[in-house]
Amino acid sequence: MYTELQIREMIAADNLAEFYNDKYWRRLSHKVIAEYHHECQMCRQEHKLTPATLVHHVKHLRAYPALAYSRTYTDDTGEHMQLMPLCHDCHDKIHERGIYSARTGFCNEEKW
Repeated sequence: MYTELQIREMIAADNLAEFYNDKYWRRLSHKVIAEYHHECQMCRQEHKLTPATLVHHVKHLRAYPALAYSRTYTDDTGEHMQLMPLCHDCHDKIHERGIYSARTGFCNEEKW
């Protein structure tokens, strides 16, 4: 598991792939997906059943490296989900990206 300082260094070096390929993160993300029955949580809110393929940091990792491994975060309104299982399409929507296309060569660093 990486420390907050190590994650900040990865962010500065624009090398978050190292974080997402880490054994600890991969295990944690698989556990989170399993806890939510392998369902994309955004699709579920729309009453659709779509398999989750990755875990999204609600408070983005680049802005909140201290929450890298946190399942929840708290603010003035209470406790909220920090690690959210999503499908690729919903993840692209959150980040306002186009859907992956071989034409564009889009590659998401948060592939795990």
